[in-house]
Amino acid sequence: MKNLIKKLQPFVSESNAIEIATDEDGSQIVDSVTKEEYGVVLLNDEGQFEGYESYSFYDEDEMEETLSDIPVNTNEIMRLSQLFVDTFIDREVQFSMLNEFTDNTYMVIYEERDPKLNIAIPHTGCTLHFTRNGELTSATIGQTDFVLEYPTIEISKEEAKERLRSAGYLQLAIDLPDEDEKNYGDAMLVYRTNDDLMSVSVDGKVESLYEFMDTEIKPVHRIAETTPTETIEEMLHVHAGLMKKLGEDDSEIWVDPTVPMEEEAIISIYNNEKGHFSYSNLPYENNEEDAKLSLGQLQERAEKFLELVVGNVHEKYVIEEPYDPSEDLTEFDEELFEEEIEQGESEDFEEEEWEELPDPEPTSMFTFYKEYQGIRLNGYEAHVHVGIYTGTIRECSVTNLTEKQLYNLSQLNLSPTLTMEEAEHRFFSEVEMTLSRSVKDLDDVTYYTLSYLVDFPKTGGHIEKINAHTGEVTYVDTGIIKEND
Repeated sequence: MKNLIKKLQPFVSESNAIEIATDEDGSQIVDSVTKEEYGVVLLNDEGQFEGYESYSFYDEDEMEETLSDIPVNTNEIMRLSQLFVDTFIDREVQFSMLNEFTDNTYMVIYEERDPKLNIAIPHTGCTLHFTRNGELTSATIGQTDFVLEYPTIEISKEEAKERLRSAGYLQLAIDLPDEDEKNYGDAMLVYRTNDDLMSVSVDGKVESLYEFMDTEIKPVHRIAETTPTETIEEMLHVHAGLMKKLGEDDSEIWVDPTVPMEEEAIISIYNNEKGHFSYSNLPYENNEEDAKLSLGQLQERAEKFLELVVGNVHEKYVIEEPYDPSEDLTEFDEELFEEEIEQGESEDFEEEEWEELPDPEPTSMFTFYKEYQGIRLNGYEAHVHVGIYTGTIRECSVTNLTEKQLYNLSQLNLSPTLTMEEAEHRFFSEVEMTLSRSVKDLDDVTYYTLSYLVDFPKTGGHIEKINAHTGEVTYVDTGIIKEND
């Protein structure tokens, strides 16, 4: 441990001596005299050093205020990065990239390279985070135990590009800028990439993110017009024994006046221009004789509740094909909570207290996707959780369009001036498919295969979108300051 302290000293404090204090919560780096805590040392099961996290890593907002006017000290960042590699990395690695991760976080990556193909091997070497003045806030050592596979390369880079284009990599979409973007409230018809398609294997197969994650793309269905016969309050099962009050941010809440403790909302409804959120935490007593509602009954209740919230739900949303709620979610939730307790992630309950709590009612979740004239509006989904025994709406969250967005949508010409063929020519003229190492299987990340990944070597920045009327191209700011040629 003394040797590790000596190695870490220049990255933690130049002037004050440090020591490592170990307890049940892990290994902390502290000042030898004042006992001020600097950060956490990450060790594996064999006690080998795997990384370091400074407590200032979690105070990014405070650091931004303090350091926002200081120019980035790239020389110090690169000096400490090389010193870290020389001190802790015992394998041959090369500098890959320095980029601006956030306003006051700069990331440096060193990686091993394929000995035959001289291409970087992701998740090896180390990843380091610094403040703009060169303070190391986080360090992670990558994996060293891996296998490189060399499948036969059956297609060229140009053939891989054509496979990706033919798979529908570029799609027509409606762009609604986020609230923190300068054009918030506007609506534009654009061509942008399909986020599900991530690469092309060297045997010519277009690789899907969903397939890699072993997740299905669920079909969506139109919603029939529906007429609710209950109110929002009734579907949340508000009853006369509860007391209605005004909650935070002008929400409506219902509390149990008979509970002699700090009033906690059992039922809550919150609405504003940007959305709706409601929940019902009414106690549920599990009775073995209780019959589960059918999937059709649960879906009907979800659709009726959303109709009450947004109106004309059949014109605004499609519904994702739901999971069958036959799985015992109560048992699953309890197992998940027990895992969180073991990992020290549950701060609200001790394990004994959790066992005394009644099981929550299992729910089935229904996901609704907002569309406008048949085009999906990403980021404006609605989720409704329905209790599978009582039919109580246990939770509902909806993200709304603002009045300005709705107006600009109504004025938007949905017939593109730029054809798909013209947009694809513009996009793929800047694309180069780069032979790269990629993880073969998410279940075993130690195996690497070969794939062609999308790169933009001429411009450096990736194309984010192409305006379907003006042809204007918007690039993603990658934040890259320096990279390996």
